[in-house]
Amino acid sequence: MEKHRNILRGGIRQKIFTMLLVTIVLIIAAYTAVFLYQSKRVEQLVSDTYDEQKQVYIDNGLEDQYEAIRSRAVTSFHNEMFHARNILILLVVFIVAAGMASAFSITRRIIDPLNTITRRVASLGVRNRQFKMEKVYRTGDEIEVLAESFAKQSARTVLYIDQIKKVTAEKERIGAELDMARKIQASQVPRNFDTFCGRKEVNLYASMRPAKEVGGDFYDFFMTDDDHVCLVMADVSGKGVPAALLMMTSKVLIKTHMLSGESPAQALANVNSQLCETNDTDFFVTVWLACIQLSTGKGIAANAGHEHPVIRRSGGQYELVIYKHSLPIGVMAETLFGEHEFELFPGDSLFVYTDGVAEATDPEGRIFGTDRMIEALNKGKNETPEGTLTAMMERIDSFAADAEQFDDITMMYFRYLGEADHSQG
Repeated sequence: MEKHRNILRGGIRQKIFTMLLVTIVLIIAAYTAVFLYQSKRVEQLVSDTYDEQKQVYIDNGLEDQYEAIRSRAVTSFHNEMFHARNILILLVVFIVAAGMASAFSITRRIIDPLNTITRRVASLGVRNRQFKMEKVYRTGDEIEVLAESFAKQSARTVLYIDQIKKVTAEKERIGAELDMARKIQASQVPRNFDTFCGRKEVNLYASMRPAKEVGGDFYDFFMTDDDHVCLVMADVSGKGVPAALLMMTSKVLIKTHMLSGESPAQALANVNSQLCETNDTDFFVTVWLACIQLSTGKGIAANAGHEHPVIRRSGGQYELVIYKHSLPIGVMAETLFGEHEFELFPGDSLFVYTDGVAEATDPEGRIFGTDRMIEALNKGKNETPEGTLTAMMERIDSFAADAEQFDDITMMYFRYLGEADHSQG
């Protein structure tokens, strides 16, 4: 087996020549053996024939003539066989030469195009981008079919690479723009948690983590005058850039109307009318909006289809505050929004959030839910506002594990210290 492998090693031309030479040698050996065998038989037949006639010659006194005739016949036979062997040798030499020339021509028609194909393919991406048909490949056989297949595949590959480059460049451009949009969006929500009002009656912290590069959630807090703070938690129904644009518009409109002295319900009604005039995306915005008097802890809140807020009375447990909500803004013009009054006492806390908190999903499709949310809050009820939101996010991440975040997660924690107790929180 190893000998056969050694014979068949090398290029195609070497293999063809080797196999052709072996075939010719075997044919010559077989023909020579047959020729010698038949020559021996014919020589024996001639000898036997003359032996049968020998007695006739002896009886007629022609014994000397018999030996001369027999000798001439054998000599003539040997001469003819010698000439036949020479002709056979010349014929074999001619056949071998013709076979080698034919093999060389055939292998050249096969090997040269294959070698050219190999060089062209090896140079792709170095000197050439594309494999193209050349005259050397026009052989009218499988070589030409192979080259055409390479050329077509190479053209498709180049086209695909060009498309990938365009898509990649476009993706990078969009990615850069989305990153810029994310930074712009992040810059639009306030971060001055400790200094926004310059008073000690408030301890506040908020966080926002979009599901995509940009999101539709937003929070806001600002002073409407020296004694009133406005808190906003909102969620646009869509995601991505359109939701982010509506988020920016809604945020500006809400703040503008609240700063003009309107109540939460009035502000939501006016913002709703403005959004319905220009909202071509059919998105809507859920909003929790409250205005709290810092000197007394009294507040007014309006809820436009948003999540139920959570309250914790000083020394107590966190609980959902459940009441009837109004429609989200941007759904229907001329919508009336309800509002209700509430009062915070020193040490009381508010936790407001978007649905991305309660609807966070684990790999098995289970949602985080408000029960787990309340449980997590009560486990860290003595934490600072920042510590509370950090712990909540860690709890959500632990629950969701490797599951993809499908919704924005935004939270705000407001602790009212009041004038009577500046030492808490």
